[in-house]
Amino acid sequence: MQRWRLLLAWQGQGYVGWQRQPVGTSIQDVVERAVGAFFGGPPLPVWAAGRLDAGVHARGQVVAVDAPAPRSAEAWVRGLSRCLPRDIACLAAAPCAADFDPRREARGKWYRYRILERRGPCPLRRGFTWHLGRTLDADAMAAAAAGLHGRHDFTSFRAVGCSAASPVRAIHALRVSRAGDELRVDVEGDAFLRHQVRILVGTLVEVGLGARGPAWPAEVVAARDRGAAGPTAPAEGLWLQEVRYEAPWTWAAGAALGPEDGP
Repeated sequence: MQRWRLLLAWQGQGYVGWQRQPVGTSIQDVVERAVGAFFGGPPLPVWAAGRLDAGVHARGQVVAVDAPAPRSAEAWVRGLSRCLPRDIACLAAAPCAADFDPRREARGKWYRYRILERRGPCPLRRGFTWHLGRTLDADAMAAAAAGLHGRHDFTSFRAVGCSAASPVRAIHALRVSRAGDELRVDVEGDAFLRHQVRILVGTLVEVGLGARGPAWPAEVVAARDRGAAGPTAPAEGLWLQEVRYEAPWTWAAGAALGPEDGP
């Protein structure tokens, strides 16, 4: 048995998230069936770098699978993608050590949240952005984001039902920028709590709308109370951009989706 690590991308609409659920179709279900079909047999188990919620998109999720027969990296990319539905793709594949664990070996994750500010909707980006329909104060949001950098107890940004043993997490970068009629929030950290990024965005949007001042998010962190933070931003605006690893588990340049791919 050779263990392989795969780089996957998908559109999150229509799925209950990565992890298998009692009701609904998960990305895990579909990928395991596709891997089995790729080898001409029943579903094969896969392990992911982390779970993503229903409606969340991935440009670079990493999974591992034990292959029952030899295959080349090119065969993985071409063959597995043919076994997958059109909204899921295998972007890259590489053999790895038998004990490689995509979650344990990960050193960080980069998420992007996309907010559509224009008043009218954009049907081509429906389901891929949060259509807020209002212009936000990006400078105020950037100033507020500065108070969230570093290692903190993020209890205030932790959803009910989060199973993490500790609420302490480190945010290495938190950027607010504009791309045409979209406002984007990029968050990089070692790991994240359940709904943490979406609650961070919902809190920053309160600042961008002028409902709260730029100092408020830092006060929310200090409160250690979910009720002190802003609302949870909708899932459809969230994208897992990249799972980061140290050598030798880094991907070759160009393995992930390009910057202009997708809606």
